Amino acid sequence: MVSLLPVAVTAALFFMAPSDPVADPRASIPAPTYALLVAPDRKVRGTDARVKQYLSEGLERSATFARLLSTLNESDVIVYIERVMTLPRDTMGRLTLVPVANGPRYLRIQIRSDLSAMESIALIGHEMRHALEVAEAPRVRDNGALIELYQRIGHSSGGDHVYDTDAAQNAGRQIRRELLS
Repeated sequence: MVSLLPVAVTAALFFMAPSDPVADPRASIPAPTYALLVAPDRKVRGTDARVKQYLSEGLERSATFARLLSTLNESDVIVYIERVMTLPRDTMGRLTLVPVANGPRYLRIQIRSDLSAMESIALIGHEMRHALEVAEAPRVRDNGALIELYQRIGHSSGGDHVYDTDAAQNAGRQIRRELLS
């Protein structure tokens, strides 16, 4: 789900050391792939140990998740993922844009903190697909452009400026299937 409400983000979120290690890294992830989780210049960043673990598990267990993570790492967006206690009613996760004039574009993914690991990983994949949709639209640098993008490619999923896409729904379902196999 893409929520297009203005978001206040603390400076700490953007100035966290990007080289924080992933908690309990999986030894079975090849070094070049594992770099997607720990490289100082990586584009997808977890804000706590649990999110970092979900990224590691998703990378190890789902080819779709790994492709999304790898593709985002080649883009101009920087994505922060955080677990939160409260989201709007009937919202499991959302992606928001932090408007900036130049340079990289900052996106924020929020997921409910009470979800299981499997639900969280699939939801992160769903939201990363939305992040990729934004990455593929270089003109999206503010909330107005984000609204235009999702009015064009998405469908309303309840509420003002709340959208979803078939591609993100399909990505989440595919990741869930891969996690179960």
